[in-house]
Amino acid sequence: MSESDNLFAPRFSIKDVTIHKKERVYKQFFAMDRYEVSYKQFSGGETKVLVREIFERDADAVAVLVWDEKTDEVALIEQFRPGALKDSQSPWLIEIVAGIIDKGESCEQTAIREVKEEIGIDLKPEDLCFITSEYPSPGGISEMVTLYVAKADLSNLGNHGGLETESEDIRVFKAKLDDAYENVMNGRIHNSVAIIAIMNLKWEKAKIVKRLHNK
Repeated sequence: MSESDNLFAPRFSIKDVTIHKKERVYKQFFAMDRYEVSYKQFSGGETKVLVREIFERDADAVAVLVWDEKTDEVALIEQFRPGALKDSQSPWLIEIVAGIIDKGESCEQTAIREVKEEIGIDLKPEDLCFITSEYPSPGGISEMVTLYVAKADLSNLGNHGGLETESEDIRVFKAKLDDAYENVMNGRIHNSVAIIAIMNLKWEKAKIVKRLHNK
């Protein structure tokens, strides 16, 4: 199949973008960069120079859905999120383990570290099954999140996690995968990476089991 026949092949690349100016306009816990850019158009020609602000973490992230195959339970967490202050139900969201990739870490190393820090479970690299990498909001945020399902024994899962040094206060609990999926569908779980991971495990469980056991 030629590129012209493949509807999913990129029509442009970074070479088709001109960055006229970039400056960091804010830096505290997070950062903001302002770009002046132009880029080629599908209709031909090039856009005018556009000013766009981009929210920056200066690092990508991982998220992990920890799953007990024997009981078909998943580990979930609940924590306060300032970005959800306008939520009509609660700014405490139900999520899966997630965190920022530290400098020098691989995605797998971050996944293992974050699972230990947030829910107290020890993982090995072979316990991880890569799901996908996704941009939660590429219209204004540069961050990419890599998602995993991880196999683990959840029989001794605690009820509280997180690091005091990072001001984390995390409620930890486990639930049947079917119940987690139901709460995705009814809107109680509305964190994007949790939705993707839970739906993927629900729909692709046989493939995930095969990949985990063939490592």
